[in-house]
Amino acid sequence: METLLHSAWEAAREGVLVHAEGRVVYLNPVAAELLEVERDKVVGRSLLLALRDHKLEAVARRGGEATVETRSRTLWVRAIPGVLLLWDRTEEKNRLEALEESSRVLAHEFRTPVAGMLSLLEALQSGLQGAQAQEALQLLYQETQRLRRLVEDLPLHRRPSQNRTFALEELQNRLERFLAPQLAQKSAWIQWQIPHTVWANPDAVYQALLNLLDNALKYGTGPEIVVLSEQNKEGVWLEVRNQGQPLEDFERLFKAGQRGMHAANVRGTGLGLALVRRLAAGWGGTAYGRALENGNAFGLTFPLYTGGATQPSDSSSPRVNYRNGE
Repeated sequence: METLLHSAWEAAREGVLVHAEGRVVYLNPVAAELLEVERDKVVGRSLLLALRDHKLEAVARRGGEATVETRSRTLWVRAIPGVLLLWDRTEEKNRLEALEESSRVLAHEFRTPVAGMLSLLEALQSGLQGAQAQEALQLLYQETQRLRRLVEDLPLHRRPSQNRTFALEELQNRLERFLAPQLAQKSAWIQWQIPHTVWANPDAVYQALLNLLDNALKYGTGPEIVVLSEQNKEGVWLEVRNQGQPLEDFERLFKAGQRGMHAANVRGTGLGLALVRRLAAGWGGTAYGRALENGNAFGLTFPLYTGGATQPSDSSSPRVNYRNGE
């Protein structure tokens, strides 16, 4: 019987540690892996030496169940007298966190076209006539199409890439029309210098630029926003520049839920820049931020397209060179 039990413990998928009088009597291969110890070096030694974690030791001694973060793992542990069972829940936790973040990002992505559609419907209900009504209907159609494409891009509806070659200038009028109320409210304007052509999903670039321009309007202190692009042998970069106090830690802002130090009085979810970087990765580029002399720049990079596959960037900062402070 003891031989059968030993064989079962050795083959178990969960970690098994047996202890008596504060010392380790036995641990199976999975427990040794989860605790990152060598079996022959801890058997016979103190329980704390094997566990190397006061929380784990406390559970082993008092009994019960707990979730413990240790050794870069998330362990679910159950203790009964003389036995500690361990399950690695790290992957499960990461999947749940990824699912929650995806849900937040998707909500953020849907919020923009829905808000635009509501504004257009309200304008139509207020009595728009003639050419203005036709323009509002056209914009409403465009936003409906974008909402449809967002649904198609959900993980359950994987489709071939929608990337294509297009001129950045194609997005200018559409963006200005959508942002017109905000521009008028802040007496602001956009200076465009975007003569380049890129290979990407136009809807994704539109969404990314819309988020960057929305941030510039919310947090910038001057009336002018500059959008410009440049190209060199490594690719194209596109920047949105606004006036204001230069920031210091840009990378933090690209993490979901993070907002700038000037955001206390501005409504938002802190997902805008995280979404921008996610969108940029879809066309093989990245998103970045940098300080200017009297403001800040947030940009996107696009790899050169030669007719074949592009190589996505693995860097959080642009690989293309840009002229500093212009």
